Amino acid sequence: MVADKDYDALVRGLPHSEFEVAKTDIQYLTNCAYHMSAFAGLDPGDAELTVGEGLSRLARLSRQRQPGIEVLSYEDMILTNPVQTDPRVYCLGAAGVEERDFCLGHQLIESELQLAIDALLELRDVADADAHQCLALCMKHLETANNVLTRFHEHMSPDLFGQFRVFYAKNPYKDRLGPSGRFSGRIVAASVLLIGEELFLQKPQFFSDVYRLSEYYPQAYIRKVFRWLSPNKEDAWLKPDWLEGKADFPRYATISPVIEHGNSEIRMLRASCVRALDRFTLMHHSTALKYTVEPGRPVVGVEASESIDAVLLQRLLPTAPQ
Repeated sequence: MVADKDYDALVRGLPHSEFEVAKTDIQYLTNCAYHMSAFAGLDPGDAELTVGEGLSRLARLSRQRQPGIEVLSYEDMILTNPVQTDPRVYCLGAAGVEERDFCLGHQLIESELQLAIDALLELRDVADADAHQCLALCMKHLETANNVLTRFHEHMSPDLFGQFRVFYAKNPYKDRLGPSGRFSGRIVAASVLLIGEELFLQKPQFFSDVYRLSEYYPQAYIRKVFRWLSPNKEDAWLKPDWLEGKADFPRYATISPVIEHGNSEIRMLRASCVRALDRFTLMHHSTALKYTVEPGRPVVGVEASESIDAVLLQRLLPTAPQ
C-alpha cells in the first residue's frame, strides 16, 4: 500500500499537528510489522522485507523532520497518539478498550504533570510570583496525577494488560528499549525543578541515565530541560561539567533559590510537593511490580544489566526536605 503512492511529499508538507499523528501511525505500523515477523519466527532479513522499503523510508523521513528514536517511543504511544478522538491501538474488544484507557490515563498524568511544572516555572522565573499559590497549584496537580496512577494500580486488568503489552515490548530485531514511563520528560522536569540539587547529591545516577538515554525522551521537551541545566544554555546535548564533578550543580535551574528566601510556610509547602512527587514514584514502582515483574512479563524500559528497583527509585529522595 505504501509503495503504491508517493507519501514522501505529503509527510514533508503536513502541518505540525497532523504530522505528529502521521509519524505516530508510521511508527505503529512499523512496530507491528516487526512484532508480527517475530511471532512468525522470521530472521532479521525477512523481517526487513516484511516491513518493506516504502514504510522504512517514511519512518526515516519522519525522523528527519522530527528527531526521535528509530523504534516506537513513549512520545508516539502517549503524547502524539490521538487517544481521545481516534486512538491508535493494537487490540480489539475488551483488550483494546483497556489499551486505549492505558494510553488515555498516561495522557491525563502527563497533562497534570505539565500543570504542576507550569506553576513551578512561574515560581522560578517570575519575580513577583505568589509562592504560596504556585506551590499549592503544584501540589494539587501532583496529587491528581498520583490519583490517576493509583487507579491503574487498583483497577487495571492484569490479563488484558498482558494481551496488549506484547506489542509494546522491545523491538525484537533492534537493540532499543521499548516505550516506557521512564522516558517521560515531564517527570525529569518536575524532579529538576523541585529537588534537582538534592537529587544530584543523593542519586546522581538519575541524571547520568537521563543524559545517557536522552534519545528515548521526547526530543523537544528534554532539550528544553537540558538547557536549564546547561551553563551556556546552548550546548544542551553535551554532558555538563557538574555531572562529572567539575562544577557545581546549577541551582538556578530549580526553585531552591526562591524557597530559601521564603518563610517557613513556603518551605513546608515545598516539602509537601516533594513528598507528593515521592508518592508518585513509589506508586509507579508498585504498579510496575504488580503488572510486569511479579507476573514475569518483560520490562520494556530497562536494559538487561539494570535493576528495575534501582531505575524506578532513582528519583526518590532517601531523606525528603522538611
